[in-house]
Amino acid sequence: MMPSLRSRIAARFLLAAYALAVLSIGITKDWRLLHEDNGAFFSSIALSHLRLGLAETRGHDFFYEPRTGTKEAYGHHPPGLALVLAGALKVTGVEETWVVRSVPILFHTASVFLLVALSSLFLPEGLSLLGGFLLATLPMGAYFGRMPNYEPLGLCLVLVQLLAWAKLRLGAGRRALLLLGAGVMLAGLLDYGPFFFGAAIGLFELIRWVKERRDGGRVLALAACGIGILAFDVAHLWYANHGDLGHLKEVLARNASPPPDFTFGDLVSGLLDFFRRYFTHTGLIASLTALAALLASRFGWGSWSARYLEADGESDPGSNRSRVFRATLALTGGTALAYVAAAPRWSKVHPYWQFYFLPFVVLSILLLVRHLRRMGSLAARVTLVVLALEVLATSTYMLHLRHTREGVFAIETTRMIRERYLAVPPPR
Repeated sequence: MMPSLRSRIAARFLLAAYALAVLSIGITKDWRLLHEDNGAFFSSIALSHLRLGLAETRGHDFFYEPRTGTKEAYGHHPPGLALVLAGALKVTGVEETWVVRSVPILFHTASVFLLVALSSLFLPEGLSLLGGFLLATLPMGAYFGRMPNYEPLGLCLVLVQLLAWAKLRLGAGRRALLLLGAGVMLAGLLDYGPFFFGAAIGLFELIRWVKERRDGGRVLALAACGIGILAFDVAHLWYANHGDLGHLKEVLARNASPPPDFTFGDLVSGLLDFFRRYFTHTGLIASLTALAALLASRFGWGSWSARYLEADGESDPGSNRSRVFRATLALTGGTALAYVAAAPRWSKVHPYWQFYFLPFVVLSILLLVRHLRRMGSLAARVTLVVLALEVLATSTYMLHLRHTREGVFAIETTRMIRERYLAVPPPR
């Protein structure tokens, strides 16, 4: 039975209120928690745009030292994040931490609803709404989703890409293709990480075109959007920094090189540890189960995977909706893994490097919940209760830990940034 329009609207209001409440914990506090020096870091770059003007910064990231009048380019990323933060500071006219935190909070709240829309294409309404609550609850989203950094904004536009692509595969027309292209280009103005998702979608479309000789125009359109915006990013840095691309070359070389004595086992053990803490033990179990189902489906290892991965309401595992669902799940997990593996040095020390796993983890949990509900046995119902309690307990513990344990490095780095660049002043 479909829920009424009134109940659907009420559920979405409740979801929005819940997400905003969780993400707004400590919104007015100073940058003192783990990795919160990122807030001071990007605030100082945003304020450079306001103090120097776009004519001087040429729309790119610069560190400006008022005492000496010197400015230094930060060419490691596209400039979209700092420009959005500068816009928020300009509109509000207030240089406070809550203004800066509000930007990722709003973007991550939008991600919550985009994930609900994406999962609704394949799963029941109630289960999709549960996915929204999970995205707002899991520590990776609930803590790092409020942090001024590239990931909360980047994930929002990645979900725009995934939603548009899924709709395109399900038969939507030109409007979905335009939305997909816009998602690729806007995400490319924010960070290089989302390019992995645009490239993965393009690869899926290329394989489809080679096999079926269909929709070759999509491949060309996606390639034009991705390559075009990447070329723009590099050209813009070259222009803003007066012909110097040294910063970009430096970060590419450093990110690609693993730490000393780093092994594949280190990467795997680090991922498992990050998953356990920031995606909960339930998220880890569900993700490994979904991975096993995808591999079994791909290589024909039994028939259970077809039932596990089917789109809701489909009895034929070969139906288009089920195939698109499997492709979406594989793309979200595989691309996030490729992104982490491409920069093992940073993924080892920065938990938020795993942020792009969120869609895969949430969809995997929803599949596990659906499977246990279908079983209907007492043991399955008890397991569901245990998993729900584990998600709540681990998330509550990690959020309490992250919001109460100050980071010495974050405090010292924030102090240094304020002294040099006059970033956002501490709260009164």
